[in-house]
Amino acid sequence: MASIAAYAPSATLASALVLGLLGAPAMAETPLKTIAGLQPHRAVYDLRLADRVDKSEIAAVNGRLVYEFVGSSCDGFSTQFRFVTRIENADGKARVTDLRTSSFEDGTGDTFEFLNQTFVQDSLTDESKGSTKRAGDGFRSTIVRPQERTFDLPADVNFPTRHMTRMIDAAKAGKTVTQVKLYDGSEGGARIFDTTAIIGKVIEGPDDVGEERAAASPKLAGVKRWPMTISYFDPAKKERGEDTPEYQLSFLLYENGVSRKLRLDYGEFALEGRMIEMTPIDVKPCP
Repeated sequence: MASIAAYAPSATLASALVLGLLGAPAMAETPLKTIAGLQPHRAVYDLRLADRVDKSEIAAVNGRLVYEFVGSSCDGFSTQFRFVTRIENADGKARVTDLRTSSFEDGTGDTFEFLNQTFVQDSLTDESKGSTKRAGDGFRSTIVRPQERTFDLPADVNFPTRHMTRMIDAAKAGKTVTQVKLYDGSEGGARIFDTTAIIGKVIEGPDDVGEERAAASPKLAGVKRWPMTISYFDPAKKERGEDTPEYQLSFLLYENGVSRKLRLDYGEFALEGRMIEMTPIDVKPCP
């Protein structure tokens, strides 16, 4: 049986929760209308245990996710993210994990910078920092922490904001399945994930917000949205014939990039995230 530590949130999970969406090689190819339509905002989600398998040692989970997304195609996009969870096992032992991430992507999808920090019981246990720039037919990544190193990434990797715009484009085009590689600086900045997304039918008109009263925001009223389920795979395991995802994320994606009705499935247990706050942020429009 896996320990509590095995379920600590990762940087990939952090970006996935609201930006881990799928795309194609270059943001420059993304329709300008999609980029211009992204809504800068700050969203807060309450996390709670949705369900678990009978033999899981996880007894209780609660937490909070705070996400801020600002920027434009001319100035680039900045993301601040904090994901705090308290996981308790059947013996009553609890572990609090605090994942903090920040990143920046330029409007053309040519550069990506990130800083990831993980705190366990208020102590810093992991930190990674690096940047990636387009170079020739691919990308060159430079890692500062935890160890200085440089390496190349293939041209078909996608950064988080680019994923979001590509997913919106795929949904608007009526696509139901999309596959693409994701790079977000997780695992010390050295890991690429293969991702597969299933896109549901478009939802239009008035929204049934249920417990998510924040979704009644005028910025979301009448905006098209799509149910999404994304599976994250380790490429090395797929090469060995293993097709079980590391985890799956389901959510409702609005055309302006806001997400709600989160569900994260670890296998042994699943979390649900309810949006309790959504504050639009004004940014200077591009000239």
